[in-house]
Amino acid sequence: MSLTSIEAAIGSIGRLGTSAPVVIGSVTLSGAEVPDVIRDGGLQQLVVQRLPGGGRIVDAVGNDPNRIIFSARFLGPNALSRAQAIKQMRVAGQAIAFSAPGFSAQVKIAEYWYEYTRKGAVIPYEIQLEQILASATTTSTASSALSALIGSDAANAITSVTDTISTVSSAISNASSQLGAVVGQITPLASLVGAGSALASVSTDLSAVTSLTGAATNLASAPSSVATMMTSMQSAATSLGTTISDAGANLEAITVGNASALTAVAQNASITSTAVDARASVGRAALNTGIASGTTVSVIS
Repeated sequence: MSLTSIEAAIGSIGRLGTSAPVVIGSVTLSGAEVPDVIRDGGLQQLVVQRLPGGGRIVDAVGNDPNRIIFSARFLGPNALSRAQAIKQMRVAGQAIAFSAPGFSAQVKIAEYWYEYTRKGAVIPYEIQLEQILASATTTSTASSALSALIGSDAANAITSVTDTISTVSSAISNASSQLGAVVGQITPLASLVGAGSALASVSTDLSAVTSLTGAATNLASAPSSVATMMTSMQSAATSLGTTISDAGANLEAITVGNASALTAVAQNASITSTAVDARASVGRAALNTGIASGTTVSVIS
């Protein structure tokens, strides 16, 4: 052990009583038991839509937190019993409270191990905590349940729209020359699914909805969040309505006389079907928002 390490150890011992505590369920860590490093972080889930010509639309659809990971050691005559107390929490698999300076969360113990050393006087340990996204605190249980439905409807609409954009974009890329004989008579498929199109903007609009519901927003006490969600849903509904109108007009205008016309009909039909289904989901989400927040919401038809 180097002189620097010895000096650091002596300094740590002098601060045992003043170290900020870390709490794992019923066990409070303090002094040398507190880890030097607590690793936290996560991912932002992204949906990347690759469009003809190399364009891309990147939408953020939700937070995915990583496990909280740290290690330290238990000291003293109670070291083993304290290590075993955390083991019992892991075995039980119940949600517990975790807090550290500037941080708190509900977690479950995903991985945990300890080592019996120095006849039980020193017990090194390592732990990984899976974070649980907190449920919204609402004035009723129905509010929390409806918030989940709102997010589910929005997420389903995003998924169906994204899948259709990908499918149609692929068809355009694979059969662009064949479709050339038809697209001059109708709204080009590329303008229905490409960057800046009405259908492509739906994912962006609904991402705001899923973000708010994913953050466990209490809709009953957050009128600004309700307003943001409704604005996003109204915008998505308008975009979907435009898409339905344009794709429907295309279907009426196309005369099926060759393979390219048939391909164009199939793709426009797919766009229309997806837009209708997505608009129904958006309308249901809007009604549920009104129920969850106790506000009157105009029906999106």
